[in-house]
Amino acid sequence: MNKNELLISVESLRNILISRATGGIPSDEDYKKHRSILIRSGLNEELIPRFIRTCIDLSQFWGFIKARYSTYQQRREFIWQEFSVLIEELEEPEYEKKIFLSHSSKDKFFARKLADGLKSHGVDVWIDEAEIKIGDSLTEKIGKAIDTTQYFGIVLSENSVNSEWVKKELQIAIQKELSNKKVVVLPILLESVEIPFFLRDKLYADFTNPENFDSEFNKILEALSVKTEKRPLPKMKPIEQKEKEAEEVKVKLTNTEKLLMEFDDIKIFEIDENRTYKPDDTKALFNVYLKLSSQPSYDWQKIFEAERKFPRHTMWRRAWIDGSYIVIHCGLEEIEKFHLDDLQEDVNNSNKKYRDYLTEEARKDSKETLYKKSVKDKLTEIKRKLNL
Repeated sequence: MNKNELLISVESLRNILISRATGGIPSDEDYKKHRSILIRSGLNEELIPRFIRTCIDLSQFWGFIKARYSTYQQRREFIWQEFSVLIEELEEPEYEKKIFLSHSSKDKFFARKLADGLKSHGVDVWIDEAEIKIGDSLTEKIGKAIDTTQYFGIVLSENSVNSEWVKKELQIAIQKELSNKKVVVLPILLESVEIPFFLRDKLYADFTNPENFDSEFNKILEALSVKTEKRPLPKMKPIEQKEKEAEEVKVKLTNTEKLLMEFDDIKIFEIDENRTYKPDDTKALFNVYLKLSSQPSYDWQKIFEAERKFPRHTMWRRAWIDGSYIVIHCGLEEIEKFHLDDLQEDVNNSNKKYRDYLTEEARKDSKETLYKKSVKDKLTEIKRKLNL
């Protein structure tokens, strides 16, 4: 149930109680239904009138209200006042508690934990580039997302300050903050890095010390005007815990294991109109440049080339990787009709096969490492026996 539906249910509950308190005979089943919705809503218990929790039906409520107030006017004002804070909370615009969380994909374990914590307090979090679909303009999509949020949280780390995507998101947010004050930028410091120029005069949440997570998290809630509730932060999911543990012992990982841990699926973001051109003016075909989320490795490119090797229909066109772009040689009118779905399928297959390749290579590396260790341990044992 969304916030607006819950508001309607709460107002119905209030009206049922006012009716019963002033001589009406409303439906007891309706009262129980709306009472159950409110109690199970997950809202802070302090927002729910105490008599709602104690009165399981209208007969109990009648006994309560009749003993407390003698006139209809007193009863009506009491019920109205008891529901006022709750209804005010539900009437608060959604955008006031919605945050765009900008971060490097390499910091995703922290960003996910932060996002889950915010969601547990009723904050709507825009976090994942998966919300951007093929054919969307990256700048336009991010701009619209930021337009619908009042807050822009940026996770600052060595990874993010060097990320072109994060820089672009921050630039859009800063421009909107300076132009109309509808977006508030909140710096979130994950590592001790140089803070970008436009953020240096802002207070920030400092997560550089993991032991201070709860206190710094509460600072973000205060900045979002979210009432701090005594709810435990969500535990990390098993996969996120493994990622965090892997990050902490990163120096012990093999190069292939590091690649596997840090690899994020490559995605097609947008058509770059500025790069797209017609290589031969006598022909109708263009070299169309499709921007990727990151520049593929050499091995990923080889897998992609293999995916494109065999045509799957009569309109099949040649495509290749150029830096952080896929280039396809085709007519402009063919893109949406024939090629976007094909290219996305090829990219998805390449992601999967590249990840499988890294997994197998990591397994081989691990086996080799264990073998070398066993040899070293054996030699150490022999030297010990020989007193060398």
